[in-house]
Amino acid sequence: MRSNRFWVIVLGGLLVVSVIFAILFARIPAGFARIYKDGEHIKTINLSTVLEPYTILIEGTANISGEEIKNIIEADHGRIRMLEADCPDGSCKRQGWVSSGVIPIVCLPNRVIIILDGGDNELDIDAVVS
Repeated sequence: MRSNRFWVIVLGGLLVVSVIFAILFARIPAGFARIYKDGEHIKTINLSTVLEPYTILIEGTANISGEEIKNIIEADHGRIRMLEADCPDGSCKRQGWVSSGVIPIVCLPNRVIIILDGGDNELDIDAVVS
């Protein structure tokens, strides 16, 4: 039977490796933010060239309820967030600033998606479920 010291060293090593991978992947900067509404590409923003913060207004009609919707997106140097959204849950606003492509910003009731990536190629959304 192995001693407790052996297992502490093994688990500590795994923890260190996990933290290193998390830091490396979280720090990969997203060069572009691609904004989609109802599955259609609206705008691409090169986040590395944004010098002053600015907002983007997205208005339209929600397909599900037929109500008018409004989202305000704020872009800053290297990051982006959903500043305002008139959706009922507001989880897209609570997500805050996003600067890597690990998790997209999604306003599901208003069908607005912001995908961050580092490449120049156009991303395509496969399908939108209504």
